[in-house]
Amino acid sequence: MPAGSCGAPTISRSLHNVDVLLLAVADVTRDARTLNLARALKAAGLSVDVVGMSAKDSEKRAIRRWWTFNKNVAALTVRPRLVVAMDLFALSAARSYSKKHAVHLLYDMREFYFALGPLAGKGIKQKVLASHERRLLTDVHDVIVSGELDADIVQQHFSLPKRPVVILNTPPFKDRIPSPLRSSLPLPISHSNTLAGYQGVIHHGRGLAPFMKAMTLMPDVHLVVIGDGPAQPDLARLSEELGVADRVTWYGSVPYDDLHALTCGLDIGLCLIEPVSLSYEYALPNKLFEYMMAGVPSLVTDLPALHDHIIRHPVGVLVDRALTPASILAAMERVMQPTTREALQHACRDIHDLSYERQAKVAVALIREHLS
Repeated sequence: MPAGSCGAPTISRSLHNVDVLLLAVADVTRDARTLNLARALKAAGLSVDVVGMSAKDSEKRAIRRWWTFNKNVAALTVRPRLVVAMDLFALSAARSYSKKHAVHLLYDMREFYFALGPLAGKGIKQKVLASHERRLLTDVHDVIVSGELDADIVQQHFSLPKRPVVILNTPPFKDRIPSPLRSSLPLPISHSNTLAGYQGVIHHGRGLAPFMKAMTLMPDVHLVVIGDGPAQPDLARLSEELGVADRVTWYGSVPYDDLHALTCGLDIGLCLIEPVSLSYEYALPNKLFEYMMAGVPSLVTDLPALHDHIIRHPVGVLVDRALTPASILAAMERVMQPTTREALQHACRDIHDLSYERQAKVAVALIREHLS
């Protein structure tokens, strides 16, 4: 992975060979899935180039971002043995580049792009995106997804001849460490108060609005949101309307390598996905595994994939999918009971068997199969 390739697009000035080219329309320093795969492949002795977007480019409108990315990929002089599109928005450029060099193409379908949460209610945009994905899939040699239920749904939806390969959205193993989170917040929060946290892109449908409504029943609960995204202004206004804005901290996005230390400072992690789309209905997001890694119990919506995970690994309390203030309050009270909390924290040790080191074996085997 060349220096700087996890930030701005890396344009080589001389032709060079590489085993794997990863393409992602994202700031890779903040994109766990791309970063973890690149590091795993490099650790396995493979040469890897990563082309992503700079933080500055990530702020552009979607169509401009896509155009800039495709332009930069077209200018690359790297000669790969395999190309991997790390999201749908990189798939068009990845397909063109794989055809140019007559190599296999893999596609990481990290979400159901044919039924995205942020596009709920935007029928035309969703149909265009779904049609675009279906057309590009004809040239993909293997699809990667982030959950077992996802694999079944995707294979059926697209009538794929092969079942997608499952690579869970888990982080590399790290021990729990002292956290600078509370001391870094703009207003001091007493350790007698509960610090709940959400981390990830700020979209509608991620449970922040329901939790803020529940905060009106929980005067000793503070919320820290680690991330940024298009729904932040709306949610900030909602916090003002609800009278909880003084207990909500918008921390901003941080590099992925800095996230674990902050997560360790939470009392409770939020994974309150709202079932506004099929993609969200079957979500198994990386934040749940990141909370586990930090030994932080979580509140989890009772949705299919999340339900299965909590039954196997009881690291959190399930909340009814309606996410009413009363149901969230009841779950919070249960999590904060000492005996329950201790049991949930103990179950978080299951992350030893789920961490990315385990997922990396599947990923590396898949890559080597296509390199051969």
